[in-house]
Amino acid sequence: MVLLGFILILLALGAAAFAAAAAGSSSATISLSAAGVKLSVTPLAMFLAGAAALLVLVLGLWLVSASLRRKAIRRRELRQLRREQAATAAAEEQARLDAERTPTRSAEAPVAPVDTADPGYSPAHRVSEHTVAHEPTTVIEPQAQRPVE
Repeated sequence: MVLLGFILILLALGAAAFAAAAAGSSSATISLSAAGVKLSVTPLAMFLAGAAALLVLVLGLWLVSASLRRKAIRRRELRQLRREQAATAAAEEQARLDAERTPTRSAEAPVAPVDTADPGYSPAHRVSEHTVAHEPTTVIEPQAQRPVE
C-alpha cells in the first residue's frame, strides 16, 4: 500500500512538472470572466491557481479526518472508562452486600468481664450490651434500689 502511494506521488509530480513546463513556454493569455469580474491570465498562472486550490482541498480533508479520528478515540476511551467504572461500582456493591450478609460477630457476644476486686464494683449494677454505630460497647446500668425494710 505504501509502495503504491509513493508511485502515485511520483506520477503526480511528473505530471505537474510537465504541465508547468508546457504552460510556462506559452505566451498566450486566457480571458476569464465570472460574477462581473474579468481576468486575463497565463496558462502557468491557471495551473498554479488549480494546484493551490487542490492543496487547500487536501488540507481541509486532512483536518476533518484528523478531527474525526480524535473524536472516535475519545469516544472509545470514554466508553472503556464507563465500563471500568461500572465494573468497579458493581464489585464495590457486591462487597458491601456480602459484608452485610456475613455477621460481624456471633449471636452470643462475649460480655466484658467484671472485676470484682474493683472498689467501685457493686452487685447492684448489671451489665448490658448496646450497639452504637455498629461498634459494641458495654454500659453498666444501675438496678432499681429496693426499699430498705
